[in-house]
Amino acid sequence: MSAREFSDRAVGSPPDLDALPWFARWRGLLSLSLGLLLAPTVALINQELIYAADTWACGHGMGGTIHIVPALCLIVTIGATISAYRNWRAVGGGLEEEAATVSARTRFLALLGILSSAFASLVILAQWAAVFVFDPCARG
Repeated sequence: MSAREFSDRAVGSPPDLDALPWFARWRGLLSLSLGLLLAPTVALINQELIYAADTWACGHGMGGTIHIVPALCLIVTIGATISAYRNWRAVGGGLEEEAATVSARTRFLALLGILSSAFASLVILAQWAAVFVFDPCARG
């Protein structure tokens, strides 16, 4: 048994990875794109909305409302991570592929989506930590 066969069996790979025409169509490509691009975009939107909500929260004396923005953005990025993970599992998981097939491309983009979504979640958590530390009305 080769290392590739062992890796496929360890993650529960289907016997024929190229039998997934869904990822060759627009819905599968959209799913891969969302897993890859949605979370970093939401992290940037999170930063912008925190800055925009800061002035409003200071003016209305409602500093706690700023926490709604990163909480919602974190939920979206976790959803993108789960979507990318499901795409990765749909093609059998694993890390290496020798042939240039739809399943190899899907596996690569899904893993890239998992990593970028996880990193975007960490960025949002770091931005949220700043919301906890600094007062919305503190001006330098």
